[in-house]
Amino acid sequence: MTDGASWATITLTMHETSAQPSLPVAPAHGRLLQSVPPIPAEPCEPGHPPLGALADLATTSSADVAKLARAALTPALPHDALVLVTSRAPALPVQIASARSLQERLAPIDWCRITDTRAPAEGTAVRLPLADTLAGLKVAAWCAQSGPVTVRLVVAAHERLDIEPAAERAAMLICMLAAARVRGIDADPPPGTLAFSRTVSQERERVRAELNSRHAATLSTVLRTLRAATGAGGARSAPPEVSEAIDVASRALLDLEAADTGQDEAERTLVGTAFAHAEREARAIVHAARLRVIADIDAPPGVSVAYAIGQAARVVTCAAALNATHRAGADKLRVLWKLGDDALTVTVADNGGDFQPGEPQAQLAGIERRLAGLNGRIELDASPQWGITLTCRLPLYDVAAAPETAAAKRLAELRDREREVLELMIAGLRNRDIAERLFISVRTVKFHVSNILQKLDVDSRTAAIAMAHSAGISAPAAPEPALTPVAAAG
Repeated sequence: MTDGASWATITLTMHETSAQPSLPVAPAHGRLLQSVPPIPAEPCEPGHPPLGALADLATTSSADVAKLARAALTPALPHDALVLVTSRAPALPVQIASARSLQERLAPIDWCRITDTRAPAEGTAVRLPLADTLAGLKVAAWCAQSGPVTVRLVVAAHERLDIEPAAERAAMLICMLAAARVRGIDADPPPGTLAFSRTVSQERERVRAELNSRHAATLSTVLRTLRAATGAGGARSAPPEVSEAIDVASRALLDLEAADTGQDEAERTLVGTAFAHAEREARAIVHAARLRVIADIDAPPGVSVAYAIGQAARVVTCAAALNATHRAGADKLRVLWKLGDDALTVTVADNGGDFQPGEPQAQLAGIERRLAGLNGRIELDASPQWGITLTCRLPLYDVAAAPETAAAKRLAELRDREREVLELMIAGLRNRDIAERLFISVRTVKFHVSNILQKLDVDSRTAAIAMAHSAGISAPAAPEPALTPVAAAG
């Protein structure tokens, strides 16, 4: 090969040996092998994502998609934080890749809600119309659709984001690659992924409920203070600024209550939708084996379950359908999902022959590995009517007790009388009112309040009330008014 040539022709010649005649030599102009130009180690143009980073993103685990997406995008679009939102992910629906200080600032934001826009067409990516600033950071966002998976990618920076056309294309590429990776994980979740998803969702719900409770307690205290400051004249006699503050706090409190009662649809799925996906996938699996599918669902319309439960039911259905295709004599497959008060039961039966030696253990072990941690109960037996029947019961709720929070531990240290005083504090009573209610002196009430603040490790009544709200402690029921004696006639 000539030095400096980017392309060359290589001719192979086999020399004569004592055992074999010589092979014909290829003509000089013939090209038996061609050299290939080496792939550059760095991008050909500045601002392109590194090829190695793209390869890492395409093969990463579910927990590291955001981290590696940021590593791939940073050379093309410098930023300080990257948020990846996947509403139907088997693992974390929201991932934040940034320094810890920024994670604490970005974590409370409801990313699923603010990025909830119409998904683009299959196989495309678009720029999202997002506010320029969030949490004091400059932001930009993109959305990509890969099969049934929609991924939204948000970048945030302390400084202004100057997005050139090359950076725009790189962001769309990485958003699409992340969607494709999540789609692959969703199709066949690794063992323990579904349980991890459910645990994370429950923890996020617990933290969200605790924060909402604290904010509600704070807003309630602010409202009581503002209304007390208006005096006997009420809001009409209050200064305009105070009236406006009362209105703002009232609206915020109503919004919190509405958010607390609503369901987080980003982490749930309709049972009917999950069943439709499972039925379609099962029909595709058994189509080549010519099995006729009879599918039915017993669940009220519009009911949703945790996404991990719906995905687990799909996994069980498809695994059982695949096993049925290998069973001799099977030509029918029956799929039934039944939603009860405490569990989703999946039954998949075929009319094939008897078990082969070791078949039940092998089938159950494979499915149980993929459902690890969900406390599902799986049975496999022979039915006279259908042949082989697999039944899986997926509990809708965890049987384990919820973890005890730090607030609950501190509140457990209160004595009975201190707890009574705290409940009356939650009800908005002052020290004098509490004393009259409990038939004790005001000085004793102050002593109990001081002990409560010390045991809860807080420095104000408002903080103590917020902590009590977060642990589920509410004000006592109001006492029934005493009956006024009626004077006897005459």
